[in-house]
Amino acid sequence: MGCTWCDAAYTWAVTAEKAAKTRSGQRYERNEPAYGEKEMEPAEVLSRLRKLWDVEDRPTTIVVSGGEPMMQRRALVPLLEQLCSCGNEIHIETAGTIAPLAEFDALVTQDNVSPELATSGNRLSKRIKPDELASLVATDRAWFKFVITDAWEADLAEVDHLVLEAALPRRRVVVMPEGSDSQTNIGTARKVADPALERGYGLASGVTCSSGTATPTVTEAFRVESVG
Repeated sequence: MGCTWCDAAYTWAVTAEKAAKTRSGQRYERNEPAYGEKEMEPAEVLSRLRKLWDVEDRPTTIVVSGGEPMMQRRALVPLLEQLCSCGNEIHIETAGTIAPLAEFDALVTQDNVSPELATSGNRLSKRIKPDELASLVATDRAWFKFVITDAWEADLAEVDHLVLEAALPRRRVVVMPEGSDSQTNIGTARKVADPALERGYGLASGVTCSSGTATPTVTEAFRVESVG
């Protein structure tokens, strides 16, 4: 979908119009090797994963991110089937605007859902889809992560509203301070930590989440980026 603070704009900011939505304004070439291959067959993805980790004999957690992987949910099924057959767990990172597909959904261990707030720069009707969020809640395996900017009070108020309106399970709601550098990230985290924890939300910083229950992060994870 794209957002002002996106840290993976190279997966979607391939036109001047899309690049204008980002803070940097940088436009990326769709098939620029420096930013990774944009189109690969399942066999090639598996081959590259094997060079990083023995996904067949040492099963781990594979995180499929984007972009928006749900846009390619049908095409991803053959790849996920092969990964699951070896005992790997599959986590999907999604904005929560596309409903799960049965054959794709059956292969997913966990959905990491990141609905975008107003500070993302996207209009409400594009970033919040009540029916799609409800379908993800119904899987009983989704975690909901919200990026909090320096406008943290307004962001938290919107999170509170969505938790109530979409009946999100509070024990699986995590907030993560936005920041392209550690100083900004830590600064926002200090402001939002107590208010978030008082609400019963988990707090994430980078790849580490802390809350009163099991968290959605894992030590061994590969990120397969999907163009959205």
